Amino acid sequence: MTFRRGVRRILLIVASVAFLAAMVPLYRVGVIFGLWQPLRRPPGVSPYARYVSLVEEGTWFDCHVDEVRDVDVCKAWDEDGQLIADGCFRLEEGKRAASKSELHPSHVARGDGHVSRIDLFGKDGAFSQALVPVENCVSLPAETSKPH
Repeated sequence: MTFRRGVRRILLIVASVAFLAAMVPLYRVGVIFGLWQPLRRPPGVSPYARYVSLVEEGTWFDCHVDEVRDVDVCKAWDEDGQLIADGCFRLEEGKRAASKSELHPSHVARGDGHVSRIDLFGKDGAFSQALVPVENCVSLPAETSKPH
């Protein structure tokens, strides 16, 4: 009887280790496909930021609509927590702020150290619309320190 218990115990341990090993890739796939948020965020990333992955890259976004100024105020960080976008944006077409229902960022396009646009998810996929920077508009630090 003790031999069988030992075998069962070993099989249980092996099965548990295999299950846990399978969970790591499953967790990563879930994060990549937006089924859940990562368990940890890099230092410096807003507690209100949402992680968005386009498989080849991931970005943390903290955006909200500023109705008074008719702009979308956005901050974005790369996977390592480096700030890559910070400012006011408007829809490229329409020159207005994206509404709360439209404001689902997917990607930050950069060149020469500047943000050229923030792409938005929509009916046509991850690049349905684009937010472009608004000149002479400053995002205020207090704006991203509250839930949106």
